[in-house]
Amino acid sequence: MKHSFNIVAFLLLVFLLASCSDDPNSVGNALIPENDKLNLMVIDSQTEGFEQSFTSFQKDSLYFGSSGRILLGNYKNISSEILISFLIDLPDSIIESFENNEDIVLSDSWFKMYPNYWIGDSSNFRFQARKINEHWTSISLNEDSVNAIHSSLSGDLIEEFNYNPGDSVITFSIDQTLVEEWVHSSYDDSYPTNYGILLDPSSSNGIAGFQALSTYPISTYPLLFLEFAKSGEIIDTVTAIPKLDIHLPTGDRIDDPANSILLQGAINVRGKLKFDLESVPSNIVVNSAILDLYYDEVNSFEGTTKTDTIAVSYFYDSENDSLYVPYGKYPIVRGNGKYSGELRQFVQRWLDAAESGDTEFNNEGMEVKLSDEARNVAAISIYGSNHPNESLRPRLTIYYTSR
Repeated sequence: MKHSFNIVAFLLLVFLLASCSDDPNSVGNALIPENDKLNLMVIDSQTEGFEQSFTSFQKDSLYFGSSGRILLGNYKNISSEILISFLIDLPDSIIESFENNEDIVLSDSWFKMYPNYWIGDSSNFRFQARKINEHWTSISLNEDSVNAIHSSLSGDLIEEFNYNPGDSVITFSIDQTLVEEWVHSSYDDSYPTNYGILLDPSSSNGIAGFQALSTYPISTYPLLFLEFAKSGEIIDTVTAIPKLDIHLPTGDRIDDPANSILLQGAINVRGKLKFDLESVPSNIVVNSAILDLYYDEVNSFEGTTKTDTIAVSYFYDSENDSLYVPYGKYPIVRGNGKYSGELRQFVQRWLDAAESGDTEFNNEGMEVKLSDEARNVAAISIYGSNHPNESLRPRLTIYYTSR
């Protein structure tokens, strides 16, 4: 009995091995209904002639908020000022010396700013420093508060300015009386509040960028150095870091180049791009959807930091520039003359909404903007939907499976 069982087991094993060596399509393929088989397919907006539209617009609001870089200067269509105030944290020994009327003075003070970005001409860069006399925060700023700040500014307070093209630091000093006032207000509420200074560009063909509070390291922030002396001898040098900073960029849009769309940082010039997906088959699963935007180098300009990515967001309501925030932004990365990236989730949602009749997620297209628009003055030109060379128009390639 035992030998018979072994023989049967051996024959079954041989049969299974022989079956596995066959072409798998000949083993179980006939058992799967034709309408349940998955077919890998691709549809391309260029070869299928999708209708599309691509327009530029400027975000209709003042843009204030955190940025990794604060910008100062004038270049082409953009002017940018900086508002900045410094946190003066004095050692107890210095405060006690002032309070006890000892022979202590602020003997010197100076600012250092470390450029980490340039666009335009850096050889003649210059600015003014004016005392701010109105309360401000980066969160509460609006058009009215900015106007109030501008209307109450002092004249230029800079007494010495040192910068040579190519230097890694800009050094300047301002009226010592104001800095002394800031020193005393840091420990004595009877002194006027320290609202900081506004830096106002006076050169006309270059913008510099400086590290903002939202990034590190502290050593490359704009810094205020305070030198104290007692009885004629220097006793300490205190470094004050910013407690508030923001840039105020203003400017008019540049006209779009012929057959292109211009996206620009600092003043929030963005794009609205939409593909008509009616020719895409229904009841599909989108495996990948690649967007290609072709770069018009001739009509673009950039600074020392290049704009390597474009952010693409899902429009909830394109007429009112409303985005569907939960989907976030897709990064479209530059390389080989174009920006290219994945939009699978967007395309699947548009197709599902069309099939289900879900008007809440209709295909309203997508917002296209520079990923670094808050910290860059670059203008990037992208070939548009009506470009005479169809191969340079925005392209959407959808890879999908159907049943």
